[in-house]
Amino acid sequence: MLCRFSQSTLVLSLVAASMLPAIVSAANNNTPAAFSKKANQHNGQTAVHYQFSFANAVHNEALVTVRFSQLPAGPLSLQFSNASPGRYARHDFAKNIYQLTARNSKGEPLPLQRLAPSQWQVSEQDGSVEISYRLYGDHADGTYNQIDHRHAHLNMPATLLWSPDLQQNPISLSFIDHPADWQVATQLPQSTDGRWLATDLDELMDSPLELSRHTVQQWTVASAGKNYQLVLATHHQGTTEDEAVLLAKTKAVVAEQMAVFGELPDFDHGRYVFINDFLPGVTGDGMEHRNSTIVTSNKSLYQANFDQLGTISHEFFHAWNVERIRPASLEPFLYHGGNMSESLWFAEGVTSYYGDLLLKRSGHYSEQAYLALLSRKLNRFIQSPGRQFASALQMSQQAPFVDAAVAVDQHNYGNSYISYYLYGDMLGLALDLTLRQPATERNLDQLMRLMWQRFGKTERPYQTSDLQTALADSSGDQKLAADFFSRYIQGNQLPDFQALFATMGLVLQTKSSTAASAGAVQFRTEDGKLIVAGNSKIGSALYQAGIDRDDVLLQIGRDRLSTEQDWQAALAKLKPGQQVELRYQQYGEERTTRLTLGQDPELELVTMESLGQKPAKAALKRRAAWLDSALKG
Repeated sequence: MLCRFSQSTLVLSLVAASMLPAIVSAANNNTPAAFSKKANQHNGQTAVHYQFSFANAVHNEALVTVRFSQLPAGPLSLQFSNASPGRYARHDFAKNIYQLTARNSKGEPLPLQRLAPSQWQVSEQDGSVEISYRLYGDHADGTYNQIDHRHAHLNMPATLLWSPDLQQNPISLSFIDHPADWQVATQLPQSTDGRWLATDLDELMDSPLELSRHTVQQWTVASAGKNYQLVLATHHQGTTEDEAVLLAKTKAVVAEQMAVFGELPDFDHGRYVFINDFLPGVTGDGMEHRNSTIVTSNKSLYQANFDQLGTISHEFFHAWNVERIRPASLEPFLYHGGNMSESLWFAEGVTSYYGDLLLKRSGHYSEQAYLALLSRKLNRFIQSPGRQFASALQMSQQAPFVDAAVAVDQHNYGNSYISYYLYGDMLGLALDLTLRQPATERNLDQLMRLMWQRFGKTERPYQTSDLQTALADSSGDQKLAADFFSRYIQGNQLPDFQALFATMGLVLQTKSSTAASAGAVQFRTEDGKLIVAGNSKIGSALYQAGIDRDDVLLQIGRDRLSTEQDWQAALAKLKPGQQVELRYQQYGEERTTRLTLGQDPELELVTMESLGQKPAKAALKRRAAWLDSALKG
C-alpha cells in the first residue's frame, strides 16, 4: 500500500480517532494543557536537538541528525550507550550506526575521530556541531529498535549519539518523512512548536517512543488529590473488541496495584503511558520506565488469550518498585557498561510475584489457573540445582551476564544459575505466606506500602539492610525479619512450602508416585538423531550416568530413539528405581551406560476441597484475604 508522507513535524494525538473533535483546541495549541508548564519552560528551544527522518524505513533505516549548539570552545566529546535503563547487561548499540558525518554552523565538514568503539570526538568547532548518521533497527523489544513501513519503535539508548558534556541540558526531538497518519506514543511532553522535550539526558534515555498508526485509549484516575491520565497506546492487528477487553483488564490491574500502595506515583506531566506493540516480527518483552512501559509480543491479544496482561501487570508494578523504590546499587545508572545490583530479587522478583498475584485479584486468573501457574514456578524453583551455589543476593549480581547478554561460549547456567526473577518471586510468595500465618496475621502488602512511604515517595535509594528493617517494622517482629533474611535472602535455604500452603487450605503434593524420570532434559533433533540440547541437571539420572550436552541418545533398554516422543514412550514403560541400559554417542564415539531412574519430581498445588478434604474456616478466610480482590467490601 502506498503511503502519503508528511514533511512536517509529527503532532501527538492522545485520544482515539473517534474522539478527535474533543482535542481540536489542544491540537491547535500544539500541546495538551497538562504539559503547558513543562513545555513553556523550554518552548522547544534547546541546545541539543535530534531530528529523525524515516524516508528509508522500508529498509529498517532512519537518518538521525543531532545539532549541538551554544557550545563552549574546545573539543566536543560524543558517545553511544552500552547500557539501557531496565537492562543490566552490556549492549553495544553503536554497532547499528554508520555513515557518521560532522559539520559546523556554516555547513562545512568537520573531522570526526573515533576514540573507542562507542566514543568519538570533534576536536575543533565554532559553537555549533551537526552530526548525522544512519541508524539500523529491526528488533522490536524493550531495549532495541525496529524501523519499518509499519512503525518506528525506538528505545533511546539504542538510538542516540550524545555528548557526556551536555547530559544536564534540555533536549528536543522532531520527526519527518513519515506516513501522514502516524502518531507518537511517549511519556515525554510536547512544546508549543511541536517538538518533544526532555529535561536532560536521563529523562530522554528513560523515554521509549512509538511512531505508528496505533489506537489510543485513556482514562482518568484520582489519587492523593490529583487526577492522572493513564493511556493505552496499542499497535496491533486485533479488533476494537480486543481493545475494549484490554482496557477493562488493565483498569482492573491498575486498581489492584493502587490498593497495595494506597496511591499512584506522582507521574511526571500527570500521566502514564502503556506503549504496546503486538505484531508479527516483534520480540516478546516488557520494559519499565518512570512514566511509561513498553510491552511487545509477536502474538495478537486474541492469539495469546490476553497473556500480555502478565507483562503489563509486572511493568506497571515497577512504577513503584524499582522506578521509585530504588536500590542504591542502581544509582546512578551507568550508560557505558553493565549495572550490577544485589537487590534484583526484590526489585524484579517480588515484582514478578505481585504481577501474577494481582492478575488473580483483578479477576484475570481464576483460582485454579493461578494455582497451576504457581505449580509451574514452584517446580522450576525447587528442582533448580542453582540454589545450592548462591543466595538471592548473589544470584541478583549475575544479571550483567544473563539479562539479554550475548556470549558465544558455552555455560552451565542450567545448573549454576537460577533467575533472580524466579528466586525473588518464590521468596516473595514464601514471605507473604509466612506473614499471613495465624500467629502473625500480617501480609507482604504492608511491607510494600512501608517501603513506598520510606523510600518510594521520598525517592531515597535503599540498602538491603533497609529492607530487613522495614520488614521488622511492618510485621512488628524483628526475630521473624532477621530469621527470614538470614535463612533465605543471605542464605540459600528452601522455605517449607508444604507447611505454608497448609495454613491456606492448600496441598503441595507429588503429581505422580509411579512415573519414572531421568531428570529434566531438553532435546533437539537433527537428521533423525535425538540430541541432548542442554547440560544435564545435577543429581538427575542422566547426570549420574555421565550424559551431557550434545550427546546423541541411541537406545534405552530395547527402545531405539530418534525423537523426543520415543524417549517419553520408553520412560513410560519403566518404573522409579529401575536400572536400564542407555546406548549413546559422545564426540563421535558410541558408548554404553546404565541409568538408575528416579521418581518424577513434578509437584502440583491443589485445594484441599479438590481432594475431598475439608479445610478449616480460618484457612479459607486466610486464602481469600490473600487471593481475593482488595477492593471488595
